Amino acid sequence: MLDPSVFDKLNDQAICLVYALMETGCRPSEIANILPENVVLDHEVPHIRIRVQDNRQLKTFSSIRDIPLIGVSLIAMRQAKDGFPRYQDKGNLLSVSLLKTFRRRGLFPTPNHRIYSFRHSFEKRMLEAGIDHDLRCLLMGHKNTRPQYGDGGSLAFRKDELLKIMHPVPEGFSEKLLAVCS
Repeated sequence: MLDPSVFDKLNDQAICLVYALMETGCRPSEIANILPENVVLDHEVPHIRIRVQDNRQLKTFSSIRDIPLIGVSLIAMRQAKDGFPRYQDKGNLLSVSLLKTFRRRGLFPTPNHRIYSFRHSFEKRMLEAGIDHDLRCLLMGHKNTRPQYGDGGSLAFRKDELLKIMHPVPEGFSEKLLAVCS
């Protein structure tokens, strides 16, 4: 999946959305509905902000969070700095498009996998890398019953931790992504 050509003929927003999911652990709806002002690329640590929006609720209060962008997700969000207007409030359209593409191209490891499996994989990779439980909860937007002290660490700290689980970015990935999305 780290070769953008596997997604040829899929629209550019869907392709970038898939890559954004890989290294952020976001729910598909969180990425699909992200607003341009919550894609922060001109910061020392590029990141996305998951926030409540006027017409849209988040699953839980703990879903409000800032997630550093690394690897293929950073590259994808540079292409989609205005978000994903095609899928804004159209979760079913996104789900149908991606499921159809992934199934047709044999991209799911098993018949039980879904697009949401990116989120499950993200958490498993963090666990196996020894990333602290509280930070995992924060990055995933999960409720943590432990009393909260502080802000969960700086964006630089979060980025350094996420670099432990980052997929290697293949040489020429940016150029291939641009070619597929043109």
